[in-house]
Amino acid sequence: MTTLCGQTLGEGSYAAMEAEPDCANCIRRSHDPSRISGAFFAQEEGSELLRLSLEQARSRKPDLRVLPSHHVERDKPVVWPAPKAPEDAVPDEIGELVTRGFKPSGEGVWRSPGGVIVRMRKQGREWRFAELVFEGEVVATRVENGLRIKAGDVEVSPSGDGLEVRLKKRAGT
Repeated sequence: MTTLCGQTLGEGSYAAMEAEPDCANCIRRSHDPSRISGAFFAQEEGSELLRLSLEQARSRKPDLRVLPSHHVERDKPVVWPAPKAPEDAVPDEIGELVTRGFKPSGEGVWRSPGGVIVRMRKQGREWRFAELVFEGEVVATRVENGLRIKAGDVEVSPSGDGLEVRLKKRAGT
C-alpha cells in the first residue's frame, strides 16, 4: 500500500484504524482532492474501478436523435451590412492650410492637437484662412511681408500672395 505522503508499506505492516493520521504530510495532502484521487487510482482497486467505468461507458449507446423544436424559425438569409467606402484621405494642403497634424472638425473647420481652431473660408474654388481661435497666449510679430501669428501650436505666416497656416515646427525638426 502507498500512503498519501508517498511511503510504501509492505503487506502486514499496517492495519486499518479509526484514529486520525499522525503523519504531517498525509494530513496536509488529505485535503487535496487530486492527491486522494491519484493515490486511489494508483492502487489495484482504482484501476479496476476505472476499467469497469470505461466498460460501462462503451456499452451505453449515445442518443444521437435530433429533436425538432417548435420554436425553430425557417433559415433566414444573413444580411451583411453594406460595405463602407474608405474615408477620403485628407490632402496635404487645403488652400492656405497645411493639414498635417490637424483634425477636421466640420466644413472648413480644423483643430490642432494643442486645441487651436482654424476656420477656413472658400473663396471661389480656393480655401483661404478666415479665423483663428485659441484660449491662450497669442504672439503677433511683424515680418518683412506682413504679420506672423503664433497661437499655441499653430503658426500663420505670410506666403507668396496669401498666408500659410501650419503646425509650428518643433525645435530640432
